[in-house]
Amino acid sequence: MKERLRKQERGVVLLVALIMLLLVTLLAISGFNLTQTNLKVIHNMESRNLSKHAANAAIEEAISSAQFIKTPGSVFLTSCEESNRKCYDFNGDKAVDIAVKLDTPSCVIVIPIKNSELNLDNAKDASCFIPGENSMCVNSVWELLATATDLVTGAEVTVRQGIAIRATSNNIATACPGS
Repeated sequence: MKERLRKQERGVVLLVALIMLLLVTLLAISGFNLTQTNLKVIHNMESRNLSKHAANAAIEEAISSAQFIKTPGSVFLTSCEESNRKCYDFNGDKAVDIAVKLDTPSCVIVIPIKNSELNLDNAKDASCFIPGENSMCVNSVWELLATATDLVTGAEVTVRQGIAIRATSNNIATACPGS
């Protein structure tokens, strides 16, 4: 009878060992899946951040010159495939990683600068002076909207930037009709 009880105990130990092995295996698989999910989340965050940096870089390039006031439909000196579009290769493989489309900059408001507000000792102000009440210069506010798309992951980021800039009234009249 003792021998029969011992054989049953061995069967129970084997069953408990198999259940424990199954639980450890399930735990390992769950840990692996969780790690893979975390890696995907981190990769997507990096793609989004890189897209945001590309959109900001395109806006910075656009506002670094007054080209966007003179010709809002063609802001960049060199564009990619179409006007107001920049392409970036971040990993150096000579393939476009992120494409940024800059909407045509929109003129929000134009405020004429009066001659009485100018400091004629300042060369920039003196160049604005013309006879009459208003000077040849205006203060303008522009809105720029850039949408960057990561062509590998599909991550897309839109950045909106406002800029105030002094310009001549003839440039504003061309770029900001009705102002």
